[in-house]
Amino acid sequence: MGRHRVAGRLATGLGGSLLLPFLVELSMASMLGEHFSVRRGVIFVGVLAGGSGLLLAVDRLAEYRKHRAEQRARPDVAQAPAEHVAHHALAPYGPETDGVVALCASRLGVSSLHYVAYHARGKGLFRVDVLDHPDLAPLVGLATPDRHRRIYENYGTRLKALMAHLDDDFDELDSGRLVRLVLDVEKGAVFVIEVHEHSGRYLLGVTLDQSHVDTADEEMRRLTAEIRQYLGHPAMPTTGGRNHT
Repeated sequence: MGRHRVAGRLATGLGGSLLLPFLVELSMASMLGEHFSVRRGVIFVGVLAGGSGLLLAVDRLAEYRKHRAEQRARPDVAQAPAEHVAHHALAPYGPETDGVVALCASRLGVSSLHYVAYHARGKGLFRVDVLDHPDLAPLVGLATPDRHRRIYENYGTRLKALMAHLDDDFDELDSGRLVRLVLDVEKGAVFVIEVHEHSGRYLLGVTLDQSHVDTADEEMRRLTAEIRQYLGHPAMPTTGGRNHT
């Protein structure tokens, strides 16, 4: 039973009945041979009501502290303005994928992920990116944003094929499936992470900034969890830290 349920039941038990204090006071007065005091009964009601409120306040404070801790645990990532987010459909898709587009776009930022592509059943469905953002011009380098996009689209199928090839070796070692691949380069990193095995859903993410690789890595993990939840799949087991390949 959750702590808030326990506190709620205690609060209800203590302060929910205004008749209880008077019965207690009446019983005590009878045993002690004293006159029943309505004033003392009213005071008792106030004390119990105060105790009930205190329990609820402590419970709410605990919930607030937990919420703040979760907020502090997440990196401070500024979401990219909508006008800087480029979206391109790589293949026709249905209404379900519109929600995935929104989730992926929400994880883009100048200081985190710069490109995300979503694949299903062996083909790319869409990509979103902020490669045209003026602050990223020094990181984009000599290649144009469109050249980056074409190469990343090619990465989508090639890197997933590499993961499938490596899976054969891991299968011999009884290590389980390879669900995540990270290519850590001098200027950023490329991430491939499985969303759902049987439907062939996976993500390819890119950051161009080496100083934000860890932040982008965490954003990819969170994005994968959000998409799985959106699609109605259970959460995947938590994986360890960065594994470079």
